[in-house]
Amino acid sequence: MQAITWRHDSGGHWTARRDGVVVGTIDQVQGYELHSTDGTIRGSHNSLGNAQAQLDAWAAWATGSDHS
Repeated sequence: MQAITWRHDSGGHWTARRDGVVVGTIDQVQGYELHSTDGTIRGSHNSLGNAQAQLDAWAAWATGSDHS
């Protein structure tokens, strides 16, 4: 699997993709609101980098073979 790539779609909206498939979004409202497309991950953050890091960490854990 490839690493997550981020795209700034417009204004305060970013889309995360892995292997060409959307896996999450971030919307800037009063902070940065993260949502995974499958509903597993949600988070409210003070910075874009922290919101991205949450999804990146979850994706690394979810695809790792040593998290039993």
